Amino acid sequence: MKARVPVTLLAIGFSAAALAQGQAPSFEEVDQNSDGMISQDEAAQVEGLDFATADQNQDGQLDREEYRQATEQQ
Repeated sequence: MKARVPVTLLAIGFSAAALAQGQAPSFEEVDQNSDGMISQDEAAQVEGLDFATADQNQDGQLDREEYRQATEQQ
């Protein structure tokens, strides 16, 4: 159990470093329920992502292309 804490902290550190460098998490990382779409709740974990603007077809979720376009602009 003690080994999980450092690994988790290390993973958080890498995620923070990626965001600091302007790299958003991958689509798969954000799509927590693996349904092939990113909900507004899932998207909330991506710092700086404007869901309303990213959801170009206004269907209440982001597909892979909408997410790619939105994260390339960050």
